[in-house]
Amino acid sequence: MQRLQFLRLGWLAITALPGFVLAPAQAQAPATVKAPQRSPFLISRPVPDQASIDRGRALYVPTCGFCHGTNATGAEGPDLVRSFVALRDEGGNEIGPVIKAGRPGMPAFPQLTDDQIRDIAAFLRNRQQDAIDRNAYQIKNVNTGNIEKGKAYFAAHCAACHSPEKDLKGIGGKYEDAVLLGKIVYPTGRGVTPAARRTVTVTANGKAISGRLEYLDDFEVGLKDSTGEYHAFQRGPTVKVAVKDPLAGHEKLMKIFNDADLHDVLAYLVTMK
Repeated sequence: MQRLQFLRLGWLAITALPGFVLAPAQAQAPATVKAPQRSPFLISRPVPDQASIDRGRALYVPTCGFCHGTNATGAEGPDLVRSFVALRDEGGNEIGPVIKAGRPGMPAFPQLTDDQIRDIAAFLRNRQQDAIDRNAYQIKNVNTGNIEKGKAYFAAHCAACHSPEKDLKGIGGKYEDAVLLGKIVYPTGRGVTPAARRTVTVTANGKAISGRLEYLDDFEVGLKDSTGEYHAFQRGPTVKVAVKDPLAGHEKLMKIFNDADLHDVLAYLVTMK
């Protein structure tokens, strides 16, 4: 799934992109756009040689792609872009023994030479660099869903807490599509409204105190009341803790949302001008 990778870029202006050059008007030269130059040390390591990357891709796809995906983002096997072993690797020193010896459920490839493994490692390093280089991402059209399906999904899963006539009124005209999509996926991100914060009521010794939840674990609970005073309680059989989380529904949806649902709901929200 690639849906989470581009959502935080909605705030970037094109003039902030590296390599954007506009010729002075008096020079009578057309505006030129240069290809973005990726930092060679995005993850504190040099970008591999392009020839090695190309050779590694040619080896990786038929050898590993059936299990780990042609882009190394996982299929039946794990994602190698985020793999701790692959991230620690230097020129094949970590992935080489795994490739040659195999693992339970993974075939061995002892026939691959050290040079070939270094090329596969170069391809994986390049994929890791691509994933982390936010300046190279391009936001494309994300409003690709079906409005009617989105409306039906909203009615079934969202309407109990949200209303097009109330809290969501005009939301389609307030945000760009990519930003609005990000608010669906990251409802707990920056800018969360006070109404969306968790609250708690603690009842101890027959007295109930309510406020914004500040801390909660198996042993303690802490809250701030309406005056800003902090209250801490040790949890136990005589202390009742009732948490109200307005975003609990979002958390549940994130476990069952698929890409089609996400874009269908976006298409519907965009119509709320």
